Amino acid sequence: MSDLNKVMLIGRLGAKPELKQLSSGDAVTRLSVATSWQSKKDGVREERTEWHHVSVFGKNAENCVRYLDKGKLVFVEGHLHNAHWKAKDGSDRYEREVRAETVTFLSSRSEAKAA
Repeated sequence: MSDLNKVMLIGRLGAKPELKQLSSGDAVTRLSVATSWQSKKDGVREERTEWHHVSVFGKNAENCVRYLDKGKLVFVEGHLHNAHWKAKDGSDRYEREVRAETVTFLSSRSEAKAA
C-alpha cells in the first residue's frame, strides 16, 4: 500500500493575495481560503466555515496575485505540509498548510468586476 497526501478544496478567498519573495528569489503568496459545509446536529442543519492557509509558489503565485481578489472562488489541488519554527521568544511554533500544486480560478470575469 502506498501513502497518499492529497488535498482538494473549492472555496472563496478571504483577502487579496500579496506577492512576496523568498530568500531564494522564488515568488510566493498565501491564500486564505474559506470552505463551507453543513453539519446535522440534533436534526438541525448548521452551516460551518473552515479557513485554510494555502501557499502558492513560482509562476502560479504571480498569476494568483495578478488575477485574484477577495471573495473569488478557487479550486486548489495540493498536499498538506507541516511547518515548524522557533519564534523570537524561543517558543516552538507549528502550522499546517496546504502547498498548492495548481490553483484554478472559478470566478467569471464579470463576477470579478462586480466584487
